[in-house]
Amino acid sequence: MNKMKVKNLGFTLVELLIVIALIAILSVAVLATINPIEQSNKAKDSTTQNDAAEVMNALERYYTVKNTYPWMDSDSSVTITSPDAEWFGRSDTVGFGLCAPAISGQIPSTRCSAYNNRGFLISTDELKDSFLNKGYTSVASGEPSYLASGVNLLWVNKLASDEGNSVLVCYIPKAKSNRTKGARLYKNAAGVSAPLAGLELVDETSDFGADGYPVASFTFATPETSMFKCVP
Repeated sequence: MNKMKVKNLGFTLVELLIVIALIAILSVAVLATINPIEQSNKAKDSTTQNDAAEVMNALERYYTVKNTYPWMDSDSSVTITSPDAEWFGRSDTVGFGLCAPAISGQIPSTRCSAYNNRGFLISTDELKDSFLNKGYTSVASGEPSYLASGVNLLWVNKLASDEGNSVLVCYIPKAKSNRTKGARLYKNAAGVSAPLAGLELVDETSDFGADGYPVASFTFATPETSMFKCVP
């Protein structure tokens, strides 16, 4: 009686290694396509964009009621007397309107004394107190301290009447896709690495390389060397 041959249904070591290698290649390809870090940065930018729009709407409501802006009402030196005047400031300063000093009567560019002190936009109920917990009012001695560098703050740029008289609320985008040519970005008006003193539209001819991304001088490591995305 002939013995029946039993077919070997197992895999050889070589076959297993080939399958593992193929899975690894496919995994790398999928990760390169999805890019989880970029997706996370896009989500952060989307949240910040919504917060910037909320601040802009609060500033418009504040102006409608009072015919002034927070930086005018906090100006003890009385240098900003007209809503048509230009002003530029970051969200952890008194003039922005989110947080406030311990003692009233500070100039608008004064840093807030605590991250959770209620500024004019909060005290007038244009924004909820919970907005203070978003981290945009970080101060050197307060929380959350990881925002102290300024790259994660919001910025208000009030244009003068001869520049359109509009209010921009800006932030530094994290996603690479939001740092591209044609995204209507703004830069430091004083020049790269100079003191930050206001924003202006980027020059799409000189500020971007052939690949459509900012030239090397824009490092996004500090507000001075960053580009900004603004609302509206």
